[in-house]
Amino acid sequence: MHDTTDMKLQALTMLSLKPLLGRLRRWWLGRIEEHYLMCAAVEHARAREAEENEAYYQKRAALIRSSLQWD
Repeated sequence: MHDTTDMKLQALTMLSLKPLLGRLRRWWLGRIEEHYLMCAAVEHARAREAEENEAYYQKRAALIRSSLQWD
């Protein structure tokens, strides 16, 4: 009978921890998602800046080539 009481106590204890563990898991996953989205936004901004820089230097090179042809 002692084993049955221990099992019931353990089952009751786990019932009270499950909602807490679920909340903790959702919080952790939310943090991971926020971090991923923040990193993705930074990478997107870097890629956009790199494309703008490339376009600037291509335009500048084209203008220099054009001015060399006419001089």
